[in-house]
Amino acid sequence: MNRRRLLISLVLVPVAVFAGGPTKVLEQMVARVNNGVITTFELQKAQEQLVSDAHQPGVTNPDAFVASGSKNLLRDLIDQRLLEQRASDLGLNADTEVVKRLDDIRRSQNLPSLEDLQKAVEAQGQDYDDFKQSLKSNILSQMVISQDIAPRVQVTPEEDAAYYNAHKGEFVRQDEVGLSEILISTKDKPEAELPRLKKLADEVRVRAAKGETFATLAKRYSQGQTASSGGDIGFFKKGSLAPELEKQVFGMDVNSVTPVLTTANGYLILKVNAVHHAGQETLEEARREIEYRLYEQKLQPELRHYLSKLRNESYIVIAKGYNDTGKSDIGGVNVERFERVLPQDMPKPVDKKK
Repeated sequence: MNRRRLLISLVLVPVAVFAGGPTKVLEQMVARVNNGVITTFELQKAQEQLVSDAHQPGVTNPDAFVASGSKNLLRDLIDQRLLEQRASDLGLNADTEVVKRLDDIRRSQNLPSLEDLQKAVEAQGQDYDDFKQSLKSNILSQMVISQDIAPRVQVTPEEDAAYYNAHKGEFVRQDEVGLSEILISTKDKPEAELPRLKKLADEVRVRAAKGETFATLAKRYSQGQTASSGGDIGFFKKGSLAPELEKQVFGMDVNSVTPVLTTANGYLILKVNAVHHAGQETLEEARREIEYRLYEQKLQPELRHYLSKLRNESYIVIAKGYNDTGKSDIGGVNVERFERVLPQDMPKPVDKKK
């Protein structure tokens, strides 16, 4: 990590504003991370987002989801701040990507301009600058992970074979299909907007059917929960899908695309990524899924180790009453090496004669 010259207070104090009179306390610092701070406001917003996520489709126990996530909420905010600071050290810049992502969101919402996107964000009670900053933070974090961590995660053919032999029973398949989705949402949209949204869905479907990369289209246009990952929604066994969807996808060829399907949530386009027929899969048939599983298994501990090293190279102070579950166990901070205190901030020599 590049050396940072920081002016750091050893005491956490309230964030305050001065308006020609007594100090008015707006919020408190929860943690100091090098030259950045995490406040009670940020922690509250993260908690609200966690509660919102707990009520998304696929979460079977919202209370347990919130309880588990709340334990690591401060840890995750500190991790995010450390990755942002690391991105700065590496000279990474996300400005161009932020504009591109904002435009992708604008297109997915079928809005005429970025000004209209700002109005739509603010109409939902969000601050537009906070919205952009959150987007930028996520992009910078992914840049660091892609540059510093992902290259360290390698899966070899020998590991594929070993995993296959140890989990062979997991690759005895029923008839199932692997799917990706693009959802053009109609939720809370006025009736007058539906024809325009249907037209957009039809246009996207034609582009996908002609061979345009489905994941790219999903990232740009989909409003489903899987949009950021290219629309991949995994595998579905026969009998697990709604009858109208099952009728469409089973029997389709790999890489084929459904017509636009009208659902309660909006206009849905599905792509068949893979087809598994009943019986034991070979190693080659299972390799793609095995590599994904092994990569995910290796990435998380590698990421945590990387973040522990960043913590060991950083100055972090947690306010009384808060708990950082990601506290580094590698060792203490070498303050002298990282120049956490400037010479002018050191105590002045005392004249012993006086």
